[in-house]
Amino acid sequence: MDRGGVVTVARQLGAGGERLARMLAERLGWRLLDRALVRRVAEELQVAPEEVRASERGESFLERLGQYLAEGFPELAPMVVPPPSAPEQVARAARRVLARIVEQGPAVVVGLGAQCILQEEPRAVHLLVVAPFPVRLRRMMERWQLDEDAARERLQRADAARRAYIRDHFGREWLDPTLYHLCLDTGRLGHPLAVELAERAVRRLLG
Repeated sequence: MDRGGVVTVARQLGAGGERLARMLAERLGWRLLDRALVRRVAEELQVAPEEVRASERGESFLERLGQYLAEGFPELAPMVVPPPSAPEQVARAARRVLARIVEQGPAVVVGLGAQCILQEEPRAVHLLVVAPFPVRLRRMMERWQLDEDAARERLQRADAARRAYIRDHFGREWLDPTLYHLCLDTGRLGHPLAVELAERAVRRLLG
């Protein structure tokens, strides 16, 4: 794979997509851009990285502003981009950043609609990481020490936000299998096998 390429990883919350992306990047010897992608988009917009994450999560301007003020950080309030510009700005900035990433060599990138932005990129492989809802629920409860109701609400909200982000900015359905080369169920496969299958697919498709 000396010509490089890009792997995009879309994921359901609680499916372990970030973990899979990290493991895959290590096996391929490629750069991993998960939080780094968020930082680059934030730098492009001159806002705090949390604003970029919030746009993907579907949080409103007033929710974010209220959170900053309630937590005693009023100095962060001016960095919040007010609606309706914020989501559109994030999507446009992500397009610009990802165009540069493609030119800079092989990378595994996570989130922000990269699977849609790079849908026609010939050297891109698109992965979707999912898991059954009960598995995701258990993982959320264990990781964040949440009760079942709180974990369920967080998962449902995240699913709705990611679905809306992809639909609103790219006109596609987030879980549409035709967006992806490979869909990996970490609940049934486990991460080791899922990563092995992903690596084999990437090497075969980009080799």
